[in-house]
Amino acid sequence: MNDDREGALISLRAIRGSLEDNMSDVTIRLLAEYHSALGKLERTGVDVSDFRIPDSWVQQPDIPFIFGGHLGVPRVKREPFLIKLDSLLAYLA
Repeated sequence: MNDDREGALISLRAIRGSLEDNMSDVTIRLLAEYHSALGKLERTGVDVSDFRIPDSWVQQPDIPFIFGGHLGVPRVKREPFLIKLDSLLAYLA
């Protein structure tokens, strides 16, 4: 197993582990880590296009800010994210 693939798998498993006890939606920061792991896998020749999280899944917070815009961090719903992540881990097993 090459370093990029091994590193990606370690990252994906760590992401999955971090969501075990956390019932919150997935933050943009965690989503960026996920897509970074997908990039590593792509460099090894693995087609991960079916496992990318589309931009349309990113939800902006709906807490209006008094000066315009919104407060909070954009997030992705936990359940569909986990379906993609678990599917990817099964695909790579």
